[in-house]
Amino acid sequence: MAAVLLIPTLAACGGSSDSASDKSSDSASSSDASASSAATGELDEVTFSGDVGKSLTAEWHSEVEAPESTTVTTLVRGDGEEIADGDTVSTYLWLGNGTTKTEAYSDYTNGAPESLPNNDQLGDVFTQLFDGATYGSRVVAVTTPSELLGASAENNQLGIGADDSLVVVADFVEKAEVSPTPTDDAVHDVSPDEQPAVVEKDGKPTGLDWTGIDEPALDTPVQRVVLREGTGPAVKASDTVTVNYLGETYQAKEPFDESYSSTPLTSALSGLIQGWSIGLDGVKVGSRVLLQIPPAYGYGEQGSGESIPPNSTLWFVIDVVSVK
Repeated sequence: MAAVLLIPTLAACGGSSDSASDKSSDSASSSDASASSAATGELDEVTFSGDVGKSLTAEWHSEVEAPESTTVTTLVRGDGEEIADGDTVSTYLWLGNGTTKTEAYSDYTNGAPESLPNNDQLGDVFTQLFDGATYGSRVVAVTTPSELLGASAENNQLGIGADDSLVVVADFVEKAEVSPTPTDDAVHDVSPDEQPAVVEKDGKPTGLDWTGIDEPALDTPVQRVVLREGTGPAVKASDTVTVNYLGETYQAKEPFDESYSSTPLTSALSGLIQGWSIGLDGVKVGSRVLLQIPPAYGYGEQGSGESIPPNSTLWFVIDVVSVK
């Protein structure tokens, strides 16, 4: 699964926990542990090195046991202001499998941070990571797949077993700018003439034809065209969906991501970008839809890698295969 859908799967489908945060600082003082410092934080089982916001390298010493509840430790205390409720934070996320002692995911490898909202909507693991953190900090959580990935724990795209331990590092770099707020948060069904045409080869979407289509305003809400209506059950926000999809930005020469040439995506809908949850709500299994998603409900001011620039409106062709 490409990074375009993997990032929100990590960041937006955390489970819940009743445990309190066990947050502590390492030997680095707040005065010398800024975002530009070379301070190194360490757990007993793994040592992290590299400057906050610039790089992260893990050196594994031993297997990490799965905890009974999430514990959070501040490895580097940044000298910036405390992250406030409602802030959107430019963050580099790193995920390690503590059982196999391997890297499972890294924004440093992908080459760009992501914007995470501190609004208690990302799940308890992220709530604990944000709690009391300052800009410039490196914070680590030791947790489990069920607490971090919720409904996707047993069917994730990261190669993580349901009983594995997880080590999540968040480098909170700076307060991020946010994209314009859409005029509403509903889905609007529109005429196919208002959207790009789907280009197919052997019955499979390969791209979009942008002839005659103007670029929409950034605050345009989610637009939907039902290209083919299925006869199955309607998708609910709480469902885990299996879909084929193709995504493009405005007037792109090729898709930034697609599954038609490989395998369908299965994920909790709550773990994908918000525009999918809005646009697929009520769509029947067996349907093909085209969604236009504003940046605020996609990848925002940050964008995602080289293929999705900042403040990009996204278009997705989506075939809904099944729900559960």
